[in-house]
Parts: sequence; structure tokens; C-alpha cells
Amino acid sequence: MKNMKKLLIMAVAAAFTLTSCEDFLDSENYTKANTGNFPSLASDLDYELTGAYSVLNQYCNTPLNNPYFIWNLMSDDCNGGGGTGDVEAHAVGHIVQNDDGLYAPAWNATYAGINRTSTIIYSVDAMDWKGQEATRDQLLGEAFFLRGLYYLWGTQLFGDIPAYWQAGVPTPCPQVSAEEVIYPHILADFLSAYKLMNKKTQGDGHATKYAAAAMLARAYMFYEGFYKKAGELKSANLADVELPEQEGVEGALTKAQVVAALEDVIKNGGYSLVDDYRNLWQYTNELTVEDYDFTKGQGLKWAGNGNSEQLFQIQFMNIASWQGNVSMGFVNELSLYSGLRCDDDAAGEIDPARNATYCNGYQNTFPFGQGWGQGTVQATLWDDWSNADPRKKASVLDAQEECDHFVFTTSCSEDAGYYNKKLLPVTTKNSNQADMGSYYTWWSQLQDGYTNTNGNSMQGDHFADLILIRLADVYLMHAELTGDKTYLNKVQERAGVAQTDYSLDVIKNERRYELAFEGLRFNDLRRWSGKNGGASSEAARALERQNGSRVNYTGRWSQMKHATSSWAQRYAETDGFLMIPQSEIDKVGNPEVLKQNAGWDSNATDASIATTPVY
Repeated sequence: MKNMKKLLIMAVAAAFTLTSCEDFLDSENYTKANTGNFPSLASDLDYELTGAYSVLNQYCNTPLNNPYFIWNLMSDDCNGGGGTGDVEAHAVGHIVQNDDGLYAPAWNATYAGINRTSTIIYSVDAMDWKGQEATRDQLLGEAFFLRGLYYLWGTQLFGDIPAYWQAGVPTPCPQVSAEEVIYPHILADFLSAYKLMNKKTQGDGHATKYAAAAMLARAYMFYEGFYKKAGELKSANLADVELPEQEGVEGALTKAQVVAALEDVIKNGGYSLVDDYRNLWQYTNELTVEDYDFTKGQGLKWAGNGNSEQLFQIQFMNIASWQGNVSMGFVNELSLYSGLRCDDDAAGEIDPARNATYCNGYQNTFPFGQGWGQGTVQATLWDDWSNADPRKKASVLDAQEECDHFVFTTSCSEDAGYYNKKLLPVTTKNSNQADMGSYYTWWSQLQDGYTNTNGNSMQGDHFADLILIRLADVYLMHAELTGDKTYLNKVQERAGVAQTDYSLDVIKNERRYELAFEGLRFNDLRRWSGKNGGASSEAARALERQNGSRVNYTGRWSQMKHATSSWAQRYAETDGFLMIPQSEIDKVGNPEVLKQNAGWDSNATDASIATTPVY
């Protein structure tokens, strides 16, 4: 285990030194190996693959640069939240910026991943794989999978970006069309991964052939919906997608191939829906479940990390630190960011036993712990979501209703009192600590070495997987592509809601509620709207409903308003793409090679905020 951690730390340190596209040209890694002498052995490729996976945690090091969290905040289901000083979170949620380098970590992580995976892909056959052909194919398939994922995230975040598919970065490395150039490569990478990989079971953090099949469908549906404006995919006349030639890819990609890949996952993958929706989320863990009124006495048991429903996830391990070469990305910082906001001067009632104000976290809000209070749930989602759907209260904490002494703090902003249970830190009464005046995250009470390395349970004890794709999503994608209600009904049956016939509206609602806060809603809205959808598109109209919704600001109730213009206008101007870091554009110094996205350039209006909105 110590050697494994050392290998991972070295790979991470190398990955974290990589920055922009051009910076990759002559970069050295942590062990002083370079593209002239590394990789030279098959074992070197294992090291390189470890580094490629570690980029997933690099995205987690700065949650406001994690695609999952970015798209939660940008969607109509979440607010930026946090405190009055959390300008960055509000900028993300309002589709504006407060710093022209706001998204630099996401940009850098994307190209770190692309560089490392391309190195593997174009070095693999320089090695001798005689007698190890299956190992070679699996490794290559994983590299294709990760490269497809990093390009998918990069294009969904930034649109047309610099792109290359060889081992070394070209100079210049020009910005190319995502629609015409990059997406066919993304689809080819996922298809190659699906065809090459022989690993079928999951749980160890590595990609499988079935994860590749699911991601192929996700990328295909976004491509056809957003770029090709296909409308309802069940009945749309979808042209075959011409793919570049590479291993495992032959000819064009058809809708029938994508559906067949999903059916392969469903019929042969060995996955199954977790029996109770609540068992997907860590508040049903063994140290908490019987002390939490919402879950006790019902025979619930957390399905755990790497459970039967997960196809791919970001995993975490106890090596994180605020200092040194290993980042905080190796704990699930999204939980910390999502925790109940707590200030020393909470705007709540006095606790006579402690002669102090009540404080969110610990016994006052058991079993949900404190954090930065970002990504709070939008009041419109709570109002839209029927109380008859058990997933509502399984996914959303109504803090005023459920918690004994929840308070809106004197620094809170964009807080309607609703929080995301899927990410909230979870505490336990079963403490092995001497001081029972505080409750601790349940992870810190385990006996298998999970107690955090940075000396702070609130900040460091978060190890629940960040689930990127699960079987329920596969079922709903299949239903949307085919119009067959079979797997739609399985999702509804597990949820405990009425089973219905297929319709696109049903699919849209099921995706919103089943997959709430899992980083998918924003891009679903985009693909249902189509590129250049404008201020009247489905996405723009959904986002604009945030205007006037109820929020608490510094302990008083108010109404949401846009920081500059309106959500509909900002969506129409940007199409949901982010600002390319200005430092990258300045570094290139040639708009023919790299230029700013629409809605963020010199012609943009109301694209920046200096301070947080005041309500």
C-alpha cells in the first residue's frame, strides 16, 4: 500500500506541474523523465496511466473548477450559495466571472489529462506485449476512455478548444471546431475503449468496457442534441457520424450502435439498481442510519463505494493535504463545499446550556455536517418536485424542517434552506473521540485508517465516491433514444412513483429528479435546446425561473435577482460555455490560433461581477 501511495503521489505531482497546451512541449515530470526517455518500458505506462487517472482528482482540488460542481451551480436546480464573500461561487451560478482566470484550473486539468493519455496511446506499441495482449488492450482502452472523457469535459466547458491527437503537442496548437473535429474524435475514443477493454467488473476506480459504452451514449446524445439540434432523439432522423480511423473503430457511428452498446451494459454488465434509492447515499451508513429519524428502523444499508449501480466514479484516498505536492483533491471536497454553512456569529437563537448561539453542524443539524454552504438547492426545484416522489426528501434536506436547530448565518447568501443530501457531509453519534461535545464525520470513526491526514475532520474526512455515471442514467438514456418504456419503468418502480408510458416530457422529469445534483441537468437542458438556442430556448427559460425565487441573505428573507442582466441573456450570449482563461489567450497572442468565447470577449456586456450580489 505504501508503494501504491508513493506511485500515486509522484504521478499527481507530475500532473499538477502541467499547465497550458503549449507548456506541455518541453515539460519534465516529477522523476525527471521526459518525452525523450519516457515511457520506455511497459511498467512506465502503468505509471503514466496512474497519472492520467490522478487528473480526475486534480479537478476535485478546486471544486469550483470541477465539471460536476460547475454544472450543478450553473443549472436551474442549484444556487451558488456560500457566504457574502464567495464571489466565485456566485459568478459560476450567474454565468459571469469575477476573475479572468476563474476557470484556469479546469483548463489546466483538461490538458494534463489529454497529454498523459495521448502519450500512452502513441507509446503503447513501442513495448513488447507478447503473451500480454489482453493487458495491452485493457491499458490502451482505458487511455482512450480517459482521453475521450477529458475532451468531452473540455468541449462542454469551453466549446471550441485547441486539440491534438498525437504524442507530442504541435506548435501552434490551434483552436478547432468541437462540432466538426473534436466530437467525432471523442466518439471514436469511447468506441475504441469499448471495443478494446476486456475488464468488465468495476469498483477499483478503473474504467471498464461498460463505462465506455455508457459514456459513448452520453457524448453521442449531447452531440446530436446540442450541435445537430436533433430534437426528440427517439424519432429524429440522425445521420451517421463519420469517425476518424483508429484501433477498434471501423466506419461511421450509427444510433443503432449506440443503443446496442447500452443494451450490452444492461444485459451483460452485471449491474443492478440498488434496492432502495436512499441506499445510494452515505447518510445510510452503518454508524448513522439508525440514529437518523429519516432512515432508522427501515432496514436501510448504504450500498457503499463502487456499488452495483455505479459504472464509473472518482475515488478518493487518505493522502490529501493542504500542503506539499499532494492536493486536497484526494478527499471529496465537494462534500466540504456543500456542507451546512456555519459562522461563529450565527444568526440564531441562544443555547442556554452552552451560553452560545446555535451553530450548524454537530448535534444541531445531525446527521449533516458543516462546510462552506455552496451549491444550495434552488427553491423552484423544491416547489416543482412532488412530495409524493420519495426521491425528493431522499435528495434534498429541508434544513428548517428536518434539523433541530438549523440557522441562517449572518454571512449566508443565496440560501433557501434546502441542501443537497447527495453531497452533504454526514456525521455520527458513535464517536470514538473523548470530546462528545462535538459530532464527527462518520468516516473518522472507522477503524480502517480513514481518519484524515490533515488534522481536521470537517475538512478532511470525505471519502464517498463522486459518481459520474450509474445504471439509472443508462436506463433513461436507452428510453430516450428508443422510446421503449421498459427501463424507464424500472427507474420509476425503484423510486416508488407511478410507472408511465414513454414521452419526452416524462424523460425530462425523470432525469431531473432521479439524477438531481449529479452534474447532468445543465447539459441536458443544453442538448434539449440546441446550439444558438437564444433567450427563448428551454435552457434559458429554465434558468430564468431563478429570478424572484426566495432566498435568505444574511439572516433575512429576500428574492433572487441576477448579478448583472438576466440568466436568459447570459445563457443566450454564451450558449453555456465558460470563459477561456485570459492568460492562455494572452500567451498565444494570436486570435487565429486561440480566441475568446462569445459572451466573454470585448463585445460582451454584463459578463463580470466585482462583488457578490446583494439581495
